Amino acid sequence: MAKEYRGCSSQLVEVPQGTNKDLASFCNKVKKIREMYHAADINSNSGKIWSTTTAFPYQLFSNTKFNINICIDNSTQLLHFMPNANYLVKDLIAEILHFCTNDQLFPKDHLLSVCGYEEFLQNDYSLGSHKIFQKDKSVIQLNLQKNGEVPGKLSRKHEDDHSQFYLKQLLEFMHIWKVSRQCLSTVIKKYDFHLKCLLKTQQHVDNIIEDVKNICSVLGCVETKQITDAVNELNQILQRKTENFHQNSETSAKGLIERVTTALSRSIYQLISVYCCSFYADFQPLNVPNDISYVNPGLHSHLSFTVYAVHNIPETWVHSYKAFSFSCCLTYAGKKLCQVRSYRNIPFKKLFFLLINWNETINFPLEIKSLPRESMLTIRLFGIVCATNNANLLAWTCLPLFPKDKSILGSVLFSMTLQNEPPIEMIVPGVWDISQPSSVILQIDFPATELEYMKFDSEENRSNLEEPPKECLKHIARLSQKQSPLLLSEEKKRYLWFYRFYCNNENCSLPLVLGSAPGWDERTVSEIHIILRRWQFSCPLEALGLLTSSFPDQEIRKVAVRQLDNLLNDELLEYLPQLVQAVKFEWNLESPLVQLLLHRSLQSIQIAHRLYWLLKDAQNETYFKSWYQKLLAALQFCSGKALSDEFSKEKKLIKILGDIGEKVKSASDPQRQEVLKKEIGRLEEFFQCVKTCHLPLNPALCIKGIDRDACSYFTSHALPLKITFINANPMGKNISIIFKAGDDLRQDMLVLQIIQVMDNIWLQEGLDMQMIIYRCLSTGKGQGLVQMVPDAITLAKIHRHSGLIGPLKENTIKKWFSQHNHLKADYEKALRNFFYSCAGWCVVTFILGVCDRHNDNIMLTKSGHMFHIDFGKFLGHAQTFGGIKRDRAPFIFTSEMEYFITEGGKNPQHFQDFVELCCQAYNIVRRHSRLLLNLLEMMLHAGLPELGGIQDLKYVYNNLRPQDTDLEATSHFTKKIKESLECFPVKLNNLIHTLAQMTSINPAKSASQNFSQEFCMLNATRSIQRATILGFSKKTSHLYLIQVTHSNNETSLTEKSFDQFSKLHSELQKQFASLTLPEFPHWWHLPFTNSNHKRFRDLNHYMEQILNGSYEVANSDYVLSFFLSEPVQQTIEESSLLDLGEKFPDKTPKVQLVISHEDAKLTILVKHMKNIHLPDGSAPSAHVEFYLLPYPSEVRRRKTKSVPKCTDPTYNEIVVYNEVTELRGHVLMLIVKSKTVFVGAINIQLYSVPLNEEKWYPLGNCII
Repeated sequence: MAKEYRGCSSQLVEVPQGTNKDLASFCNKVKKIREMYHAADINSNSGKIWSTTTAFPYQLFSNTKFNINICIDNSTQLLHFMPNANYLVKDLIAEILHFCTNDQLFPKDHLLSVCGYEEFLQNDYSLGSHKIFQKDKSVIQLNLQKNGEVPGKLSRKHEDDHSQFYLKQLLEFMHIWKVSRQCLSTVIKKYDFHLKCLLKTQQHVDNIIEDVKNICSVLGCVETKQITDAVNELNQILQRKTENFHQNSETSAKGLIERVTTALSRSIYQLISVYCCSFYADFQPLNVPNDISYVNPGLHSHLSFTVYAVHNIPETWVHSYKAFSFSCCLTYAGKKLCQVRSYRNIPFKKLFFLLINWNETINFPLEIKSLPRESMLTIRLFGIVCATNNANLLAWTCLPLFPKDKSILGSVLFSMTLQNEPPIEMIVPGVWDISQPSSVILQIDFPATELEYMKFDSEENRSNLEEPPKECLKHIARLSQKQSPLLLSEEKKRYLWFYRFYCNNENCSLPLVLGSAPGWDERTVSEIHIILRRWQFSCPLEALGLLTSSFPDQEIRKVAVRQLDNLLNDELLEYLPQLVQAVKFEWNLESPLVQLLLHRSLQSIQIAHRLYWLLKDAQNETYFKSWYQKLLAALQFCSGKALSDEFSKEKKLIKILGDIGEKVKSASDPQRQEVLKKEIGRLEEFFQCVKTCHLPLNPALCIKGIDRDACSYFTSHALPLKITFINANPMGKNISIIFKAGDDLRQDMLVLQIIQVMDNIWLQEGLDMQMIIYRCLSTGKGQGLVQMVPDAITLAKIHRHSGLIGPLKENTIKKWFSQHNHLKADYEKALRNFFYSCAGWCVVTFILGVCDRHNDNIMLTKSGHMFHIDFGKFLGHAQTFGGIKRDRAPFIFTSEMEYFITEGGKNPQHFQDFVELCCQAYNIVRRHSRLLLNLLEMMLHAGLPELGGIQDLKYVYNNLRPQDTDLEATSHFTKKIKESLECFPVKLNNLIHTLAQMTSINPAKSASQNFSQEFCMLNATRSIQRATILGFSKKTSHLYLIQVTHSNNETSLTEKSFDQFSKLHSELQKQFASLTLPEFPHWWHLPFTNSNHKRFRDLNHYMEQILNGSYEVANSDYVLSFFLSEPVQQTIEESSLLDLGEKFPDKTPKVQLVISHEDAKLTILVKHMKNIHLPDGSAPSAHVEFYLLPYPSEVRRRKTKSVPKCTDPTYNEIVVYNEVTELRGHVLMLIVKSKTVFVGAINIQLYSVPLNEEKWYPLGNCII
């Protein structure tokens, strides 16, 4: 029952769902969505986190088997299986049950979880479809569990089904009821009381006026014209009354007072009504008099309204500006339709409050019916500076012209914001919440013309269309390579729109066609909808391009969401950051996109969890904060109490980490470690309270405590924390993360997401680039979490260990891998992993223009994986030093990396294989240019520091080169590899960085404080059990042959001289000056006889003391490199990459070509040569000359660049002959020269050549 407040002239009625109809409607919509998913439905409410899956990558897993160890609940038994990649999870469960029990158990009653994680495999999917199997090639540990009928702990409960979603829940973050019913009721009651007194005595009018002022003050300090007029008239009547002493004046004055106070009361309640309709309130007046008489507008009426006033301006404006003006602007899709500027500069006015009272009618020269449905009206307030007469923008607001497809009626109040105005593309309904009261309020009086937006439907008539010329279709296909309408010129847009009905999913993309529309008139919009209805999408992801700021049309966005609804939950999860950004450009919160996100969050905990943190982070953006807060409230309501409570725990964890980070930063350098140790206690108290908490980085990881001794901080500028959590899963290892405060991690998130998309594309094409892509999560303004990769070390540290000029040495990387992979098989695996991962990162960092690449931002694992970190600079926004770009190479590929890949130049064909792999990976990604550009375009308005305009999209477009053929792209990328390889400034930059780091290290700091910027020190698994001298080496008598036994009981042999032992001892004395080392057996300890036996015994004793003594010494890099480097059996020098390229047992000189012939154009791609030598056997600096016979040589001569001093050169250069109508009768003469010296030649009969295929041709030793 509604609660009423009654006085002599007033009634307020409570509205629990709020007076704002849009929000009330949103609340009901959210409730209906949640009601579709009952808590009892185990399929949609399992409460479990399912491992993410993709389409089965057939090319990657053609004949692959997995190594799987199965743990079974309540059993120590470990089962080993080697199923095929295409084996269904439920079939593997059936096989496990067959082995371990005779009971009548069913596979559907069991699940397999990943050991250490709260993550379950999906029973109806194959093993190879799960991402964990696509990336992890080692033995995978799984745990067999019973799948009980009771849903998991994060599931929604029966009580959640009956909970209600009220406006107060939705908007409690806003303290929404800024106007309290009690407060307004109190001042109205005072007004009623004083009104009675006035009518009775015709005295104390000041009380009435003060009450009216108080009512206006409660209602945002808004004073309408009607109130002002009534108050002025009341003052005049009472003033006349005191001047007039005639007998009958009292009666006439009383009648006048009653009439004026009636009008005053009426205007007050009209103000209350306008306020309640304009802003959020939980009450409204009952039976408000309505002055609006609805008029049916003419078909050709123009847009018109009255800007009455801006209320409650700040007092500072009064002193700074002598007058004020305003402008009105109509926009659509980021384009200006029309602008009207008020040329009346008027000063402020002081009534009850300070206001600017224009009361000016604005007429737009546009017919209402010609305006698009999604038109936006923006009003800007300017102040005229006293001294300069300049107009400064003070405040602005914007509103949809047709909310709910109907025009706005009568007087309306709009809150104005003092923020900087956003770009015109962001002028959409959600950019500023006009219905939340602010300090400055705009009053507009719209005419009472009830206009409903009418769709203009034109008949689709394409019967008279003729097939366009082939050249036209080819031109359409060429234009489609632009991928985004933002990259099309106006001329090309006009061309594409002219041929719009000939465009289809084979020769163009829908966003390009619709983005080429010339205007927004009703006929054009109608034709857009016709194209939209008939378009056949080739892939749901094509629709992402329709959710950018370029397409505000609700029909277009509805169709786009309908397509995205075809994606599986795990596919949609990958693109959530872009979809959260796309919400900005929706017309209201009940849009199909918002509904899609809420539906999917109810189906998948993974989606709900990621969506929660994306929305939490988005609230820190300058604009759209209100929309994201409402959507977050809706998400938490849909998630149910259990998951919502989990979100709260995670939020509290982040808050504690933020506080610790601030205290560590503010502490003095010597005190930081102590402060950190003290503050870690807060985390321990947190876990005592909550018991367990899911990790915001990954909901599949559950943590229960903190490993105090493993926590520290890094000494970089932002002083990030290294925090190690205890895994709540008893089968899991501890989890280390980095907490950063002061860095914007949103850009890192985007770069890593795009790289993940590229890696997924490669995996689907059967190419595993061995990419390590760590997790990163922005959790608030300038803060977030980064996953730590175990067993990873920065290239900078490797360089520092290699001496002062480590970055300039060629063999630094090769030597490091040799020291940590003493067995041939391990070394070959590391070499292979480096080969692939280095190629992958070359491609992704080139495409995305990742800058600030120095050796502290490149990491290596001893298993060979290379990966990049820290993506604060990308899209070519390189740092400059003295006006010179620090990043001079297209990407990081140095001669020391090539040295390792080619094993010191012993296998030059490995470089050719590397180039081939890079170009293959590059061309695969290029085929998905549209997707990558769409993902970036959707983030243009996210407020990222280095992605903000069309020029940034153009940068990536130019790097992807979608208009090129594969041959042209191969040639282009090969040039970039050579540029990078020859770029000495990269090494110089690494050297400067290394020297700077070495000088910044303070030896007085404790080991726990002296962290350089690497993720993890190498762990103790490298330790050596013992080392024994077996005798002298067979090669040379002064070297001892030493057998080394490793921690895994494997053995290796190495050879060392006595001098090398002595140098080792000297180095250990310097490094560990504070420790007592064993005595070294110097030469003066030897007897005159049997000295060899004595030295063997003494050195064996010395090695035993070193290896069994101090753990720090035994596991130091000096000791490990001494014993593990340069083994003499299974020598790494003899190793080679497996299956990286074709092996050539013969030494025949050869050249590899790809020849294509299309449209009278002959194209030859010169790829590689092998085994070419000068007559004296030395390496040539070879180039290739081509002659197309029988034409004269001077007309048809073509030439490549020369490759210096190489027997196996790589070119990837394109040679083109035009006007070659047919190949029969033509011979291609190819001559290889080193300057002027002949190296080899071949004549190729073109008509017999297989086209568009790579082929090796033998080189003869003479010209025919």
